[in-house]
Amino acid sequence: MLNSKMMTRIITKFKMSLMCISMVIFFSCKENSKEYSSDLNSSHSEIAMSDAAIKVTMEGKTHQIQQKELNPVNITFENDTLQFVFYTNDNPFKLNFNLNNTGILEKGTATFKIPETNSEHTKADLNFFNRNRDVKSMNKRIIFRKGMITVQKLTEHKLEMTFEGEGSGITEYTKTFPITGAINVSY
Repeated sequence: MLNSKMMTRIITKFKMSLMCISMVIFFSCKENSKEYSSDLNSSHSEIAMSDAAIKVTMEGKTHQIQQKELNPVNITFENDTLQFVFYTNDNPFKLNFNLNNTGILEKGTATFKIPETNSEHTKADLNFFNRNRDVKSMNKRIIFRKGMITVQKLTEHKLEMTFEGEGSGITEYTKTFPITGAINVSY
């Protein structure tokens, strides 16, 4: 039989375990919240301080690409159409960013609210490819479906931007998940 001291210890440990589980659930739910900050600079301060040229967090994983590891940046500047492709040979993660008829080259900065920005024509398209994602091959391509993209600086040799929102695989329309990230790439 258990004496009262042993029973008290068991109950105390059980309560502490419940508190720990509750805290994990609370912070996990808060992390997966679908509310987006209007101040992307403050929400990405940790990402911006990183040494990574590209840092993206989605589906509970953080994908990073260092500047020195980037393959030569495949960028196309044609009229007002810009296409960026960032990847390495060894990293299973790739980022694509396309801008069409935005006038950003003259301004150097811009904020795009997705999907509203693309209501008539696609102006800003952000998508990712994760070959290690355990899904059908088509859904290895992840579309940034909703949120904010803020380009702080865009020149012929530099792109600085942050983004926060949600996305999903190409055909996984209802299975969205949070996506946050930052790019600070020289090319």
